[in-house]
Amino acid sequence: MLQISRLLITYMCAMSGRMLTHYVLIATVMNKRYMLSHANLFLRHATSGSTDTSSRYSNVISMFYRYLSSLEKYQDVPVAQYHLLVDNDDLKNWQIKRNIDRLAKQSIKPSTETIEIDAKVIYGFFYWLNDEGYPSCLNYKLETWQPNFKNEGLLNYIKREAKVVLSSKGIKALDRESRQRRAYSLITNEEIKDLLENFHDPVYPAMFKLALGTAMRPMDLCEFPYAGNGFNRHIQPWDNMTFENATVDYRVDASKGNKTRDIKIHRDDLETLYKHYTKDLYAPRAELYAKKFGKPCPPSILFLNVDGVPVTPKMVSVRSNAAKRRAINAGSKMRESVCFYDSRHWWPTVFLIKRFKSGLLGQLSEVRDAAAMQVLKTQMGHAKLQTTYEHYVDVARVVLLAHEGFVHELYANPDQSVDQFLESPAFG
Repeated sequence: MLQISRLLITYMCAMSGRMLTHYVLIATVMNKRYMLSHANLFLRHATSGSTDTSSRYSNVISMFYRYLSSLEKYQDVPVAQYHLLVDNDDLKNWQIKRNIDRLAKQSIKPSTETIEIDAKVIYGFFYWLNDEGYPSCLNYKLETWQPNFKNEGLLNYIKREAKVVLSSKGIKALDRESRQRRAYSLITNEEIKDLLENFHDPVYPAMFKLALGTAMRPMDLCEFPYAGNGFNRHIQPWDNMTFENATVDYRVDASKGNKTRDIKIHRDDLETLYKHYTKDLYAPRAELYAKKFGKPCPPSILFLNVDGVPVTPKMVSVRSNAAKRRAINAGSKMRESVCFYDSRHWWPTVFLIKRFKSGLLGQLSEVRDAAAMQVLKTQMGHAKLQTTYEHYVDVARVVLLAHEGFVHELYANPDQSVDQFLESPAFG
């Protein structure tokens, strides 16, 4: 089977003048190494804003290319020309093959959902190639690139190919077990408190609180400026800002899907950020940055760790997991599934509870408010408006029924900032 290695590179883009970081794929054939140029161009286009996204996309494309190399159709085809021959059946059969392998191992991973999501990455890759003028045999008007895993005939075929005995779990059972293991519920008040108290570096609690109040992704938070420019030129340290309203607009640069979006940030959340981080911690850390890198810390960077190094999404993830482990070892009842990204789910859930209150327990049609849907879509940056909205309505309903004190506090103080809520009696 084809060998493909991944390499993380950073370079100055001659066209944009920006520093770009993303993975590239290198194939090894008969002791010769070849850059997979078409895949690497896509990775540059789609993933240079996030190392985590670049890692995932490059890994998925690498898996697909290795699968193609195992097919008779590609035996005499140079790897650099694989993209010319890929068709709908290749993409569909790859998904089926992954489910066959999973069923043979009786593993819950990768779930059918993950397999389908990975296939969408490949579909997006070839769609981009087509849009850029690189031909392929994939038909974008047909849905035959995605198998129907609910079809009993297909499920029976997969079971036969996997040589699974009658007593073994089928795909549906494995998928159900996978969903149960990652069943989502809102991060609890106690979990938030324990996580915040167990970070060693105060920059991470400051970022977590800003995430709770804005639903920004870690990659977006890492790009939040000390002093903004352009559309965000009004973003300054809180004590330098003037506020006409309770919230200010902030434009989030393209971090996922290459789309910018304008979100709302509560002025009190900016005050919290100033008091807990910017006021006393930013200046000494900026000095450390200047000593380490030989130049002043640019105003586009706000969040620096204790060594003066700009915080990255990877650092956020590692430090959050360390704080969680520290909390659990100290006796916290925090769930193993808790992570920094839970802050992103907290915002839309609280937003819907504040907006509809007990009305959430009625029919979905009663809370399918176009304005609320648009607010949630803009703040979250999701493309699928209705699906996203209905998901968070469901989560908010569960919270409404299960977290009485939490909900009552939101009813009483609908305009309070995140920090005010965290310090309230209901939170404690």
